[in-house]
Amino acid sequence: MTNYRFENFKPAFDESTGAPDERTQGYFASTSVGFHDARSTDDALKNRVGRAIADGRNLTAVYAKQEYEHALDAGIPVATFAWFEKLVNVGGGRLVPGHLITWVTVRPTHRRRGLLRSLMTTDLAEAKADGYPFAALTATEGGIYSRFGFGVATWAHTIEVDTSPGFKMVHEPDRRVEMCLPSELRELAPKIYGEFMRTSPGAMERQQTYVERATGALNTDTGEADRGVRAALHFNEQGEADGYVSYKFAGWSKNPPTIELIDFVAVTDAAYASLWSFLAAIDLSTRVTFGESAEDSPLPWLLTDSRRVRTVSTEDNIWIRILDVKAALEARPWYVPGTLVLEIDDSLDLAGGRFMITSDGENAVVETASDSTPADLSLGIAELGSLYFGGADPVILARAGRIDENVPGAAVRASAMFSLGRMPYSPNGF
Repeated sequence: MTNYRFENFKPAFDESTGAPDERTQGYFASTSVGFHDARSTDDALKNRVGRAIADGRNLTAVYAKQEYEHALDAGIPVATFAWFEKLVNVGGGRLVPGHLITWVTVRPTHRRRGLLRSLMTTDLAEAKADGYPFAALTATEGGIYSRFGFGVATWAHTIEVDTSPGFKMVHEPDRRVEMCLPSELRELAPKIYGEFMRTSPGAMERQQTYVERATGALNTDTGEADRGVRAALHFNEQGEADGYVSYKFAGWSKNPPTIELIDFVAVTDAAYASLWSFLAAIDLSTRVTFGESAEDSPLPWLLTDSRRVRTVSTEDNIWIRILDVKAALEARPWYVPGTLVLEIDDSLDLAGGRFMITSDGENAVVETASDSTPADLSLGIAELGSLYFGGADPVILARAGRIDENVPGAAVRASAMFSLGRMPYSPNGF
């Protein structure tokens, strides 16, 4: 790495000009290249930097020491990395600080030189030393991060819902839904989402971008405001908002006429059903699309005709990398009593070993087991990440050869013990 310089810093503004400082501008110029984003206008860049500051993001930039005439300015990094901290629901409403990784890019001209491995391994080691039980990320490419010990822990579905005449729910919802100005969500959306987050395993605190999108202050495709956004709220029996949806009409060229959901958050089942009933009642549209639906959404079961809900695609969402097996597993609830011994392989030597989990049906004690203690299951640290929120089934992973079942029936026992009562769902990317 003698040809490169690594710098860690916070995004910042130049006090004399009010614009992002030179280092911050170079950093975001690099991420725009890496993610194929259009060059930001001055105002869009200011807003983007402001959101990064609000989220508490920590940036790492890698600069090439050798310069070439006519090439990109040397102040634009050839690789980027960022992390920030957010609370994560590890089950039962238990919120644990997670180390969230994002904005990982390497310029094509500087690939195969160990930059990604250096950035990732250094960061994971530091995160473990800082006491984080796990790291998390979302991946633009699925085949990259398993080699660093990340496993897919939550999934997101893109759905299309036929809301043409005949759309009907099995039970009449309460219909306590009213439209509102999208700007009302600036204060309400974080509060409602905070309540929802406590109900869903795998859900994590959101970034400022989600508030801006929901209110129409940000169209992530253009970086500008979106005046086409509409919003509605659901109210509980006490008249308090406990769910919201923001959406936009896809345009008259779209056939059939379509409502595209920007954000949908419901704290209660009543709010969920009523908001979908509202969406189906919007005139001059016969389809609703949503790109962040839960894997175990109750929507098909709400309808007299479940075929009106069609899953268009399924993608991995949150990837988890366990950094401290004992701390991570003891942080989450365990609803099924029992004992399980796991042999964990970690190629980065951060969290491997043999561990005994003893659950009393509420909590678990996790102890290092001796080599003489037989392991029920043998698995990699990435597979443990996939199991962590109860989203992956050890039985399926064993059938796929991702887990070795050393004791007959151990995978079934692990499936029951790792379950958190509902599938994990985190309508959140970063």
